[in-house]
Amino acid sequence: MRLFLGPVLYAETQTDPESWSFSVNLLLSGTDTAKAPPLRLAFRDAQGQELGTVSGPTLAADFSALEEPWACVSWKWTVRLTRLSVEQRVSYRFDPASPSVEWRMDDVKDVLVPARGDLPRCAFFSCNGVSHLKGWATLDRPFALWEEMRRQQEHDAGFHVLLGGGDQLYTDSLWYTNPTLARFQKLSRAQRLNSPAPEGLEAELLRDYVRVYIERWSEQGIGSMLARVPGLYTWDDHDIMDGWGSLEELQESPVLRALYGAAARVFEAFQLGGLRGDVKARRDPGAAHYFQAHTFSGDACDLDVVLLDLRSGRTSRTLASGKLDHTILSEAQWAAFDAWRKEHTARATQRNKPRHVLIISSIPIVYMRFRPGVESGAALVDKRDDLLDQWESVIHRGERTRLMMNLFELAKDSCCSVTVLSGDAHVGSRALIRSRNVRHLHPGHAEVYLEQVTSSGIVHPPPSALELMGMRALANDVPEELPGHLRTELLPVGGDLYLRERNWISLRVTEGQSSRSPKLWLKWEAEHTHVDVQVVVEPPARRA
Repeated sequence: MRLFLGPVLYAETQTDPESWSFSVNLLLSGTDTAKAPPLRLAFRDAQGQELGTVSGPTLAADFSALEEPWACVSWKWTVRLTRLSVEQRVSYRFDPASPSVEWRMDDVKDVLVPARGDLPRCAFFSCNGVSHLKGWATLDRPFALWEEMRRQQEHDAGFHVLLGGGDQLYTDSLWYTNPTLARFQKLSRAQRLNSPAPEGLEAELLRDYVRVYIERWSEQGIGSMLARVPGLYTWDDHDIMDGWGSLEELQESPVLRALYGAAARVFEAFQLGGLRGDVKARRDPGAAHYFQAHTFSGDACDLDVVLLDLRSGRTSRTLASGKLDHTILSEAQWAAFDAWRKEHTARATQRNKPRHVLIISSIPIVYMRFRPGVESGAALVDKRDDLLDQWESVIHRGERTRLMMNLFELAKDSCCSVTVLSGDAHVGSRALIRSRNVRHLHPGHAEVYLEQVTSSGIVHPPPSALELMGMRALANDVPEELPGHLRTELLPVGGDLYLRERNWISLRVTEGQSSRSPKLWLKWEAEHTHVDVQVVVEPPARRA
């Protein structure tokens, strides 16, 4: 029995302010899914006293059919710890269930359990890798920001929940290490569109994706935080392949559809904490989505985290008219979001207390706007998919407005604050989305607004000064008036509109004073600069 990856902690909805629950996964070598590993998981306080209840292990993902030496199984233990009146700092360890079992694992320390009735402190990150091998050469300390987060976890306030905004894994290396993909990218476009997927390709790709997760998530950077802070994650293109969702008709290629199927399986296993269905079942683009919504209930305030899936349903299709239609969210995901908004509004009448909602969109809703001619011409330099990727792309403007309208309706109907967290851009930025639409206004207000906070990347290097200058020369980033009485604008982060250095975000909710509502504080943690700017969000006054 050999440890391939882990431990990895996964967060879950918390509606009981008296307890703190999550799961812990280990990826172990082996092919026997009927026989659970003879390991016992125990959590202990600073005095060595065993805490809470642990159940399991149960099967989370079966990769036992992979060829050796990659045959493995993911096992899950569920944990429930009692909260005290003060925050606890606890440790855990897996011990062999009997002396005959060969296994040794050091204690994992500095897992934080919130005080009874408190909301979790969170850390948000994105872009945990590099697009090209030469990107590593530009980084003096590739994992410097993970090291800083680990330092804060051990010596400062630390975090209870880790939020991944996409590109938790960069899989670009597969195009060089997998022989089929290496040959595929050398074909003409017509050949790539029509080339059949070789027999066994999806199993081959599944093996390679599992291997990349094992390699990258075991690294000194992210690995130490995955083992200490329960996480919630959505995905973006590099978790699948660079540009997935914006490759237009090329995505109908049998080879790329096989690649998506393998990527979806490992996303479920490693980022959602377990497979959704049999590993052999097909995962076709657009057939299912990974919309997630989680609630953290506190005594004074609730915090909801909604993770949009901007990749599974992102596609283009030719209409009967011959015109090309592009979508980001599938109609099934729109329906799931609408159903959640309805349920969230109903909760407002049941719990008369302030609420904050975090919307995680892997791509910023507000960013640079490249002109249509630039988008068309980008194909000449193989950058068209990068521009089509953006909510700001001219082909997505209608769907983007639909999303903004939904967010304002959520804020009004649920009487809550809504804050957007995004990644992808390899810079930090801040934006306001304003509305003077009477449908969105709270009593006594002539305008309402939503904050967007973008943080990217925690490992990926930022663009050079010259690259950013060139992008801004081709784009527009001044305030924009939109239909429906909406307006968007970028605000400075420090001395510029863009924070051109690696960064992540720390989030916390503080209790209000007297009649003031609890405030959400968001702060950029940058690699070189102390960023004084903090975003402070206060929910609207509760209805009488």
